[in-house]
Amino acid sequence: MGLVVVCRYQRTKAPLFVEQAGVNLYSLEELSYFLYHNICLADRRFFDERLCRWLKEEIGCEELALRIQKGISSGASFPSLVRLAAGASGLFEEKELAELEERLRGLAALTEQERLKLRADELLNNRNEWAAIEEYRHILNMHQNSRLGMGFYGAVWNNLGVCYARQFLFRKAAGCFETSYEYQPDEEIRKEAELAWQMAEGILPEAGEKRQMPADPQKVLLKWEREYRVRQKQ
Repeated sequence: MGLVVVCRYQRTKAPLFVEQAGVNLYSLEELSYFLYHNICLADRRFFDERLCRWLKEEIGCEELALRIQKGISSGASFPSLVRLAAGASGLFEEKELAELEERLRGLAALTEQERLKLRADELLNNRNEWAAIEEYRHILNMHQNSRLGMGFYGAVWNNLGVCYARQFLFRKAAGCFETSYEYQPDEEIRKEAELAWQMAEGILPEAGEKRQMPADPQKVLLKWEREYRVRQKQ
């Protein structure tokens, strides 16, 4: 696929709001792109009457809307519905659509906890921290699957801590990092917990002493988060 794509379909004034991702879609091309790159954020419930009505009334794709409606009523598989919608815009080549189906088959082989984590990770990567928090906490409220191993749950706790840290809830973040460390003792995780506790106490990283908050604490919090991200990448 090239770097520039000329959209063949109209851009609608009334977007399709995707609650799972917190995004608005304004064209058939955007719908295809979303399904291809964020498949973990969609499930069979994504294909409903609201989507069909939007395709028919806003996008003007009545034939596609009818095909999806028939697929829903006949019990078509989720991968089939995804391929139908993602391939309608012509945005992706046949090889790419086949790779998408392969990814969907891979997802079907995962446990529910693994699928939820992939979903939460995509939400986190898309800066939708609050939605990601709900997914991570859902995983932790489920019965632990011993087959997934300690590292899996350690990663869930760590990513939950990242969500809280991005929202400047450093005390909660520190607790999550400490729990993650219990699952998978790692020096970097210990440092994350230590740094989060410093931020929770109002101590600038590596400053060695507590400093008085300036007139605009929001700027300081933003600075702390930037420093926190730098340390995560090291």
